[in-house]
Amino acid sequence: MKKLFKFLSVAVLTASLVSCGGGSKDNDEEVSVSKNPLEALVAAGEAMEKGAKEGNKKMEERRAKGDTLAMPYADLQKYLPKIDGYTLDGELGGANVNMGGVSYSNAEAKFKKGENWVKVSIVDYNQAFAMYSAATAMWAMGMSVDTPTEKAGGIKIGDDIGGWEVYQKKDKNAAVTLGVGSRFWVSVEADAQENTEFVKSVAKSIDLTKLSAM
Repeated sequence: MKKLFKFLSVAVLTASLVSCGGGSKDNDEEVSVSKNPLEALVAAGEAMEKGAKEGNKKMEERRAKGDTLAMPYADLQKYLPKIDGYTLDGELGGANVNMGGVSYSNAEAKFKKGENWVKVSIVDYNQAFAMYSAATAMWAMGMSVDTPTEKAGGIKIGDDIGGWEVYQKKDKNAAVTLGVGSRFWVSVEADAQENTEFVKSVAKSIDLTKLSAM
């Protein structure tokens, strides 16, 4: 449960840091934006508004069916992938939190292959559309960052699935974070990588289409 609270509290900050290259700028840093700064901010604002409307619409549809709680973590764990060549390290993690009429849930797993690892997390934001939209709006800004230590940028997998990919050049760590269907947050991290292709393939092995339709 502590991990879930930590994740929820830093999600927006993480998205902002990733979009800015993870922190302090390097002299050789290259930042490209597909729009000028004002247009980028407008696009982010429009994305937040659109995301909130779509999220609220989906929530109303769920309420009409009596579905108002986050998915039980045990059910969410069923979406965690199996990874060829890797074995599960320990047990699957997960938690459900219900407070003040708002609920969240998460499921997570760590996999090992020798000394190498992969971490996968799926969070059901459920009714937290404001938090979700604030994070995912950064993806609409068309920003990419390339420094001597890191390369990051937005990706689009489907109409309702998009996010950020980050590659730490010196540490050789890779990560991808996806927003799915105005509700779910999928994160895959791995070490000993040459790019982000592997973590993206792990993310795509999750049934994102089914999650997006919920």
